Amino acid sequence: MPSTPTISAASRLLELLWTGKPPGPAAGLPTSEADWQRVLALAARHSLAPLLAAEVLGRSDLTIPAAVTVQLTAMRERAARRALAQIAELLRVQAALQREEIPVLKFKGQLLAEQAYGDVSLRSCFDLDLFVHEADVLRAKQVLLMLGYRAEFTLLAHEEADLLRIECEYPFKHATNGIQIDLQWRPRARYFSFPLPAEELWQRSIKTTLAGHPVMTFAPEDLTLLLLVHGAKHTWNKLEQLCALAAWLERNPGLDWAAIERRAEATGARRILLLGVHLLATWFAPPVPETLASAAANDSRVLELAQELSRIWFTPEPAHLGVLPTLRLHLRMRERLADRVRHCFWLAVTPGVNDWQAFSLPPALHALHYCLRPLRLVSKRHAEHHYALRA
Repeated sequence: MPSTPTISAASRLLELLWTGKPPGPAAGLPTSEADWQRVLALAARHSLAPLLAAEVLGRSDLTIPAAVTVQLTAMRERAARRALAQIAELLRVQAALQREEIPVLKFKGQLLAEQAYGDVSLRSCFDLDLFVHEADVLRAKQVLLMLGYRAEFTLLAHEEADLLRIECEYPFKHATNGIQIDLQWRPRARYFSFPLPAEELWQRSIKTTLAGHPVMTFAPEDLTLLLLVHGAKHTWNKLEQLCALAAWLERNPGLDWAAIERRAEATGARRILLLGVHLLATWFAPPVPETLASAAANDSRVLELAQELSRIWFTPEPAHLGVLPTLRLHLRMRERLADRVRHCFWLAVTPGVNDWQAFSLPPALHALHYCLRPLRLVSKRHAEHHYALRA
């Protein structure tokens, strides 16, 4: 596969949204207000509105209807206000955690906006992702409660202990400002079978800055793999996931791809890596190793998956994948039979918040949920709801 030049992810965005195809020399541009409204709607659907607004308003080669200019300007202003409010809240929470000597890693959100685009306001972020040690989750929970947050669901002590053992995040929402925090302690829930040890992530973590303030985050190679796995978990359902990763790669050309590939292979995520590389090379062309790009382009399963996922992006109405189509995609993204078997087994038998809240059991009988879970999954409606919560 021939090398492709590095092209700014943002500069490709308008043509991509307008044509529904990888940008090319004859991509064309929207002209009428109706054309622009279609592009804006698609950008909002894919969480790309702030980035598109910044790109379009900064270009001199476009003729933009006045009403659309007003909309784009309003998008930029809303995104900037939201980003500043969320960063202020993040720093408040980080300071409170530091007072209790609880280490925390920040990732995604506005930090990824700054890392990828150089501007904290260019991602549509609706929650704050904080990574803590598993042993510190309940201590961090108490800090959040004192700061005015409430857990998204109420759990008994034995249910909370099970949550820490089998899941990867605990969501909280502020009672007045509505900001949501996802408290995380492992890269993925047990059912997803991505055994990258959290302690290794902590050992390789680095110091960086967010809007000039020091924060700790994942090492660049770890972040790259985590973003690839995050996109796969969500079946790459939003173009912003891919665009942010492409921009991140453009700004970090010196990544140790050999280390990324080793960790992907060790965790059974090589096909996830190849799928992400192929989607990136096709739609945004950031710098990726020629060996990986070639391997992806010659993998028939990767090509099939890439075609299916990209076809969904531009459907007239947002496509909602049910539990079984999502499960099939997840299984096809894994190269190891053992990971596919584990995925199905743990998803089928492991109870979660939905199960516990639907049928609360005392501690002595809590294990019965592992027997009741398969019976509850007979209901397709419940299965889709539960899987949607985990996805």
